[in-house]
Amino acid sequence: MTLSLREKRRLETARDIHKVTLNLAEAHGLDEITTEEIAAAASISTRTFFNYYANKEAAAIGTPPGFRAEDKRALCTGTTPISQDLKTFLDTHIARLAENETILRKVRKIAHENAKARAVLDSILASECEELATCLRSRLVDPHVATALANFGVTATAQSIRLWERSDDLSLPEAFNRIWNSQIAAAQLLTVSTS
Repeated sequence: MTLSLREKRRLETARDIHKVTLNLAEAHGLDEITTEEIAAAASISTRTFFNYYANKEAAAIGTPPGFRAEDKRALCTGTTPISQDLKTFLDTHIARLAENETILRKVRKIAHENAKARAVLDSILASECEELATCLRSRLVDPHVATALANFGVTATAQSIRLWERSDDLSLPEAFNRIWNSQIAAAQLLTVSTS
């Protein structure tokens, strides 16, 4: 998908506001800064700030890399086993998240420290989960199974980010593989007969 010049500028401005917010929050704490200070530091008007973000918490979280349309198409129309296609889809998503680990760490720190920012992030994750479930429903007969798989994928992603945050020697993709394998092992335990 090719973006128009206007769309590119809009994305660039949103990223600039996001980065300025992260830097100010890191220096002073998110609760201690105002939208006016963010706008001034980003060299925009307060009105322009609100054209991009509803509040400073949303600006601090920004717009995390979502699922790309081409990746969703590949997952929706895949012909290999769904477990393999889902893993490939999530590997690609994790690789995109890992492209800017510094910003990811700053966003996660703010989400840990600020309940309103955490709510913004939780809302984004819930939307991603529903987006993934919708995609999976095109391949699965049971919509509840599609929802369970979407939850599985989003949970694995979130847990891998937490593991990566706490580790000094794991890359984000390595953390994801470790969590994925643990979740697969746990799911297999559920299929063992208890009789």
